[in-house]
Amino acid sequence: MLGIKEITHTIELDLEQDKEKILGNFSKTIRQQIRKAEEEGVVIETNNNIDEFVNFFNEFAAKKGTFQTSKERILEKKDHMIISFAKYQNNIIAAQSYLIDREIKIVRHYQTANKRFDNDLNKNFVGQANKYLLVYNLLKFKDEGFKIFDFGGYAADTTNESLLGINNYKLKFGGQIKECKDYYSLPYWLIKKAGKIFGWSGTV
Repeated sequence: MLGIKEITHTIELDLEQDKEKILGNFSKTIRQQIRKAEEEGVVIETNNNIDEFVNFFNEFAAKKGTFQTSKERILEKKDHMIISFAKYQNNIIAAQSYLIDREIKIVRHYQTANKRFDNDLNKNFVGQANKYLLVYNLLKFKDEGFKIFDFGGYAADTTNESLLGINNYKLKFGGQIKECKDYYSLPYWLIKKAGKIFGWSGTV
């Protein structure tokens, strides 16, 4: 079948390393913040409560001005998606989802949302809880035998300040930049390009 090949990049962390080495490769700031969140009493829950996640994620996406999600989009993933929450005093502070492939032992960070736009909460605390949620699950996936944690993309050669900030954030967890080869059918590739040009909205 004729198609289009695109080269993209992502950041991958080798989960087959010793846990001490994984933690040691985190930036000092990351280690301090996840320790602080744990000491403050942030609790991690993995319960796949789809309605709770969709409501929380869409509230965050609306404030950020980005794509929302839907219960149908999540149900499409079946058992290949895991949802996890960081809670403080029984209130959700951050939520994340992960796409998993149990056969080849790869997990990919998929969606994230948090309360950083909530004026009633300390933004530093929200950031700490969000990082703690990521690290808690990353180590949990390691314990379950997963081999690679994919941070979900890297914007190579970008000058966009926002994307540069996301790149630098992901690299603080000790992962390595990897090249990816993506293949698209021609009709899908054209629709994908048109969507970027015209700013078509959708769900994730």
